[in-house]
This record gives sequence, C-alpha cells and structure tokens, in this order.
Amino acid sequence: MQFRKFLLVLPVGLICVNVFAQIRTEETRKTVDPAKGDTIVTQSVIISRSEDITPRKGILLVNPLKFFLFYNLSYMHRVSSDIVVGGGFQLPTIAGINGWGVSAEVRIHPSGKAPRGFYIAPNFGYNSLSAGSSTATPISVGILLGWQWFPGDDFAMGLGIGVDHYSGSTSVNDTDLWKFDGNVPALRFDIGYAW
Repeated sequence: MQFRKFLLVLPVGLICVNVFAQIRTEETRKTVDPAKGDTIVTQSVIISRSEDITPRKGILLVNPLKFFLFYNLSYMHRVSSDIVVGGGFQLPTIAGINGWGVSAEVRIHPSGKAPRGFYIAPNFGYNSLSAGSSTATPISVGILLGWQWFPGDDFAMGLGIGVDHYSGSTSVNDTDLWKFDGNVPALRFDIGYAW
C-alpha cells in the first residue's frame, strides 16, 4: 500500500517543483507631478518565471541506488525535441556473482523540451550472470515515469519510478539467480554530466 501512495505522490511532487520555480516581486513606486506637486503611489505585484533553455544533446549518468546490485553507466542522446534514446552497461557488485548486462531506453518528453522535465521511458535490459556452476540470462522489459533536471550548467539529476518484468532462463532452478523472474518495482536516482 505504501508503494501505491508513493506512485501517487511522485507526479504531484514533480509538478510542484516546476510550479514553485516562480519568482514573486512586490513593488511600490512613488512619483511626484512636477507641475502640481501631487504624489502618485503605484503598487504592483510582478510574477515571473524563468526557464533553463540551455541546449543539451548528451548526458552521461550513473544510478547510485543500483550500486547495491550493479555498477552502472548510461549514455542518453537527444534525437528530437521530445525523444531521447540511450543505453547502458552494468556489472554485478554482489560477491560471488559474475557477468554483465546491457540496457536500452527511449524517453518520451510530452512537453517537447527534451531532455528536461517529465518523461515516460519504455526500457529493455539483458543480463548474463553466473554464480558457481549456475547461470542465468534474465531479460527485463519495463516502463518508467521520471523527471530530469539540471541544477548546474553541466550537472544532471534525474528521478524515476516504474516497474520492470524479468524473465529468462537459468541452469539450476534452486539458486538465488532464479529470483530474477517476475515483476519488480523500479526506482531510479540518476546523477551525471550533461553537455
């Protein structure tokens, strides 16, 4: 139940981040009519909104949350105002498990401001893992809802939540590698370099 609440709160929080990026300025001006000597007081409230429009074509990212399972590195490339494509490579961090994995992702930005802001990302992954004499080749297909922003000139941050479905083959069914079968919630927190 907590996971469902988080799924509902995340999009609202991401929208609020954008809404609260407005600047409110209150101003009072006094002018004196030189001919009559009358003082005129004008009060105004100015609300302005700033937007980062720095063009970025590439992003190199790591997901530190994934370091519990895999060392990872991904590259994302903007191909149009609403599409970003990318791929990644990963190596297991768990002692006794060897192998490698690759992933591919397409980020769809409905705002047309790729790679900034909200995105929907279908993704695919393949892993080849071994532990002792057991092997597994899990394949994952998933969907992610996320938000990408750039708090510094070249610094990139991203947050996403979704679900991945894992399936694949294994040489022995009673090992820990067999646990890669089924649906798994996906949580992403990316940091990286953008240009």
